[in-house]
Amino acid sequence: MLAAGLGVAALLPMAAACAKDDSSDTEFRSPHVTDTPAARNVKDFGAVGDGKADDTAALAAAAAVGGKPLVLYLPAGQYVVKSFPALPDYATVLGDGGDATTIVYEGDDTLISLQRKQRVRFSRMGFYLSGTKATAVRLSDCFRCTFDSVVLRGNHLSDNAPRYFDQRGVVLDQNTGGTAIINCDINNFGYGIVTSCIQNYVTSSKLTNNHIGVLGTGGDHNAGMAFANVEFVSDNDPRTTDKHLVVDGPANDWWLTNVWFEGADTALSIGAKGGGPAQFGMVNCKVAARQVCLDLIYCRQPYLANVQFDPDLDAPPVEIRIDAAGAPEGTAINLISGSFEDVDPHSFPDGWHVIGRGRIHGARFSGTMVAQASQLGADVFQAQDPGGSVVSALLPSGAYLSDRSDGGIVMKDSAGAYWRLSVGTDGAVKTSSLGKQRPTA
Repeated sequence: MLAAGLGVAALLPMAAACAKDDSSDTEFRSPHVTDTPAARNVKDFGAVGDGKADDTAALAAAAAVGGKPLVLYLPAGQYVVKSFPALPDYATVLGDGGDATTIVYEGDDTLISLQRKQRVRFSRMGFYLSGTKATAVRLSDCFRCTFDSVVLRGNHLSDNAPRYFDQRGVVLDQNTGGTAIINCDINNFGYGIVTSCIQNYVTSSKLTNNHIGVLGTGGDHNAGMAFANVEFVSDNDPRTTDKHLVVDGPANDWWLTNVWFEGADTALSIGAKGGGPAQFGMVNCKVAARQVCLDLIYCRQPYLANVQFDPDLDAPPVEIRIDAAGAPEGTAINLISGSFEDVDPHSFPDGWHVIGRGRIHGARFSGTMVAQASQLGADVFQAQDPGGSVVSALLPSGAYLSDRSDGGIVMKDSAGAYWRLSVGTDGAVKTSSLGKQRPTA
């Protein structure tokens, strides 16, 4: 509603005056610089953001609020810093976009280091690191920190490998939990994410051209992470990406849902001799690799469902490699091969329960098992040889039928000897001694 006595024509000059940008007046800022009116604009404290000036002191001044809440706003620009200011609990750091607001760091230390902080949030900004040993973010003993629409970029490329293998994007340690990485890009690091903690989450994000995408480490049964709707991608140069996901020893739970892998020698390497995750699960995932898609070395309880394995190059990779000593039991449901008719059934140790297209491998049942004929005259149960020919069946009446004259029933007597029951052409039943060795045919 228009103010009393003022028309539209009278308001237009006033609006123009309010929108005037007087760079000489540092007290004047448009109230619409950000969607958080309480934010402290770093340019009010002398930041330039031109990619040349050192803005370290200006950011520190803007963040110096004592014990008060902090909302820090960095308008679009490139802010060159030698360090990032300390942040209090519940601080929020905002930019204008992951590729619009960029923090540039050339040092070899950790740019953002938070210890024992709660619910610190970074949103709509980017970080670029060029130091060969630099770490972008380290959270130690922190709780519920969030990275939303943030771009973290290192300097690792195939052409300069292995120079930047020590660069790290995000490090989570000392029992940090509840970290949420949402709609983020983590690119071109030696290690994209390194975690020795559990209960941290990556969602709707992309890890690109990291030498190791994610490393779960620590060896104390603690490391674990959940991924949903995440992409791990790289080019086909072997110098760029070795592995996308590595769990290098005893760990906690790792869960992957709707995750895409391509462009690594080995997409996933899970566990090591003597230790691995308590649980490892993949559901609705697509895995492509140059050499090995999934290398399952050690895991107490692996679960794979609706996973497709594809080649990155013309030659098909090993789709799934399982160490029978480290992962003797597991569950695999509806695994799809992009190179063969089916995933090689010999890939699975005998203790695995595998449900594929029309067949089940290694199933174990407890309790009462009920089998019912599907239609009149159909066998309730059939045993087939490797070629698919029926060798015996359970008829709808409950009668046992052997379709091989050399089959029949084998029984063991009280002395431990085996006997085969067979029938002659005259209908007479006879027995044949098989000795005390349990027959295999």
